Amino acid sequence: MILNSRQIGFLQIILSGVCFGFLGLFGKMAYKYNITPGELLSLRYLLSAGLTALFLLITNPKSLFCLSRFEIISSLLLGIFGYALFSSFYFMALSGLSASLTVLLLYTYPVLVVLFSRYFLKEQIGGQGMIALLLVTIGLIGLVWGEWSVSRPIYLLFGMGSAFFYAIYILLSRKYLSQAAPIPSSFFVQLGAGVILSLLHFSTQPTRAFEIVSHHYVLIFSMSILCSLMAMTLFLAGLQKVTSSEASILSTTEPIFGVIIATALLGEKIQAIQILGAVLILMGLILVATRKVKAI
Repeated sequence: MILNSRQIGFLQIILSGVCFGFLGLFGKMAYKYNITPGELLSLRYLLSAGLTALFLLITNPKSLFCLSRFEIISSLLLGIFGYALFSSFYFMALSGLSASLTVLLLYTYPVLVVLFSRYFLKEQIGGQGMIALLLVTIGLIGLVWGEWSVSRPIYLLFGMGSAFFYAIYILLSRKYLSQAAPIPSSFFVQLGAGVILSLLHFSTQPTRAFEIVSHHYVLIFSMSILCSLMAMTLFLAGLQKVTSSEASILSTTEPIFGVIIATALLGEKIQAIQILGAVLILMGLILVATRKVKAI
């Protein structure tokens, strides 16, 4: 069976969610080795940018410079004000909220994307899309059901901030990088995020970065390749073939695979309500996949 462009986009977004689903596993391993969230994020993006550049130089050197000046600047800014901000807010929220509540707040971003895309990108999600969004939202509540705790109200703002900046990243990527080559644009996004985060977290202890990589290179490189290079490139490639609203809903495969990975590799127990939540999310994804839209 030959897939059309939209179906390929669905597959790319879903595979991106699978790759992002390993973040929890790598994050827990990093904390075990006393690597802070800021250090982990800095190395993740910076090393992934280096690996992406190396891949392009080996396979197609000219492609690294195929983007226009506007696309390069847009990618760098999306890395700084999109990924760097969103991930930093997420981990700040995680330090003061329970993990399940932090994830739930982050995954309000599909709602924000649907609302914002309607006015800024003139995208219409339709009745079937709205039902899909409702199913996914209810499913996420079930999927992350557990002990919800808040140490201080400010951390709720950090959690909502992570959703807001990720939604902005998706919308601006759809608007300004829809024609850009996915791998080169992913390189500049990661470069922008990696450089700004490294300046924030390693400026006073530059040797700390080399210490972490030398002792935990398998962890850092595995995370960089799977959760950044592959995940971000697949997402940007898929985002060029589907609407931003569809991409945001489809990307909710990430918490499903996160739960599966935690159950299979970390020995965490899965509850019936989480299974029900996953089923509702999958129903929503099926509705998105079968929705009739004009060709993009």
